[in-house]
Amino acid sequence: MAKTTPMSNIADILVTSTPGLVSIIMPCCGMLEYTKLSVPSLLRYSRRPIELIFLDIGSLDGTAEYLAGIKAAGDVRVEVVRTPGDLGIPDACKEAITEARGEYLVLLNNDTVVTDGWLEQLIDLVNLNSGFGMVGPMSNYAPLAQLVETVPYRIKPRRGTAPKRYSADKLLDVDAVHRFASEFREQYRRKWIEVDRLAGFCLLLKRQVLNKIGLKNMEKWTDLSLFDTDILSTKARQAGFTLVCCRDLFIHHFGTRTFSHGAPANASQVKERRSNGTTS
Repeated sequence: MAKTTPMSNIADILVTSTPGLVSIIMPCCGMLEYTKLSVPSLLRYSRRPIELIFLDIGSLDGTAEYLAGIKAAGDVRVEVVRTPGDLGIPDACKEAITEARGEYLVLLNNDTVVTDGWLEQLIDLVNLNSGFGMVGPMSNYAPLAQLVETVPYRIKPRRGTAPKRYSADKLLDVDAVHRFASEFREQYRRKWIEVDRLAGFCLLLKRQVLNKIGLKNMEKWTDLSLFDTDILSTKARQAGFTLVCCRDLFIHHFGTRTFSHGAPANASQVKERRSNGTTS
């Protein structure tokens, strides 16, 4: 189980960050086939410097071994925080935050496929105005403000858990996703919109947002803590930050996969209440 980190220590760590570094925090709860699709795109299309922090929540399908391999072979810093079940989620979230050293933090689900230039676009937008605190992309599975209703590629399987016969490369035509993302970028170049909340499947925030809203009461949010982005969005706006959506950035999101297999009971209930991709 993840070790408990005193909240006073978290506050100290939040003050210091490495300029330009992006800390990408990815929760995994089984669904290894999706992680195997997401991580290669992440490593290929993310500008450096980055660090990866995986939150492994009770995975029993080989996820732990796969993440250990990524850590051993990666050209970036990789940390894995593991908890065997739902009771350890709050402590694991705290530990993931203490591991993050970046000037920016990204919450990214393991059922996403990022596209070329995604980090550059998010960082450019969040720095466009000093009042911008959090930013997210457009996607095929997202709340209405971030939703692209029609995409020209097929997703297999369309519903439910991927059958075992599907390997990672059979779940999605990744090349088609990248072609669409490139066309989408040109069509909506330099456009953005202000929103009231951002979905947690892919969300970038400035470290100063966390510093300002504070994390001393983080354990009171939900069992998913930082990953309840409804609450995170509200707290950021209350602290005076503006939330924006990058209209010219598309990433693929399978939707409801991160916690759809082997999920801790409480986590699944929270995800169900936020049914349209709010945090999943």
